[in-house]
Amino acid sequence: MVIDEAIAQAALTHYDLPNVQLTFLGQSQNTTFRVETPTEDKFLLRLHAGIEAAGEGWQEVWRAPSAIQSELLWLNAIAQDTELTVPQPMQNRLGEWVASIAGAKLGASIFCSLLQWVEGEHLNGEPTAQQIQQLGVLMAQLHQHSSSWLLPVGFSRPTHDVEQLKAATSQLGMLVQNGTISLDDYQVFRKAAMQVQEFMHSLHRTRDTWGVIHADLHQGNYVFCGKEVRPIDFSRCGFGFYLYDIGQSLRDAEASLRWHFFEGYSSVRTLPANYQSAVEAFFVGSTVENFAFLSANPQEHEWLSRAVPYVVENHLHPYMQGETFLLLR
Repeated sequence: MVIDEAIAQAALTHYDLPNVQLTFLGQSQNTTFRVETPTEDKFLLRLHAGIEAAGEGWQEVWRAPSAIQSELLWLNAIAQDTELTVPQPMQNRLGEWVASIAGAKLGASIFCSLLQWVEGEHLNGEPTAQQIQQLGVLMAQLHQHSSSWLLPVGFSRPTHDVEQLKAATSQLGMLVQNGTISLDDYQVFRKAAMQVQEFMHSLHRTRDTWGVIHADLHQGNYVFCGKEVRPIDFSRCGFGFYLYDIGQSLRDAEASLRWHFFEGYSSVRTLPANYQSAVEAFFVGSTVENFAFLSANPQEHEWLSRAVPYVVENHLHPYMQGETFLLLR
């Protein structure tokens, strides 16, 4: 679906924001615009339509109005209950968190949401040891809030579970069909994913191990304002194991620096005794899911053709052979 500025302007009629300047930011799971007012207030407008995954339609669950509202309820709670700076959601004219827009050009109704803009800069290059440590502290703070937060009635977010990993593994198969990756490499991904699934089945869900997680706190989804690290883009938040959240986040960090993350995390929240092997499993699982998401975008196929063989050799083979690869000192 093509989302243009006219559709974004139509979405803004639900809010008291006249004479704004819109800047298109990008299209992925959602289509986003920066909104600037004459008084220099800034917001993020999200139109919950974007790049579609082929075949399964497995992204639609993230765009249900109840799921969007639940994400915004958690963001609002974090903003109210902690000192963290997060994208605080804004209610529309009717006091609702989520608005709907329709029109002949769209073909179907889509939902939109508005959040306060989070000031800060993305990292220019690899994070330092100190920044990795700060990220660990941040994630522990999010997990602390999640583990103590009482879910509102009707709270509904997708689950990062075995079924999601199965769907992602199936989605990756399209890269074989279009010649982006080899069948042999895909089979390694499939076998590694099955091993992660078996591991996930063995885990128990308790208040200390399972809850609402960000689930996408990679380098593009946090910014630094001075020395403060600020999380953004909670659009993939959902229920999952806290160690899955860590495995997802550590894919951006150099292996020699990852232990700084755990140093920061453990200064706030206790890690279980077997955390390293568990995080490695979730690191592999989240890699499968990330590559599956990217596979829906043809512009990513060239990069995936190079990344997949590297991951097979350096992460998947060691994982399946019981060798550690997460931390290098």
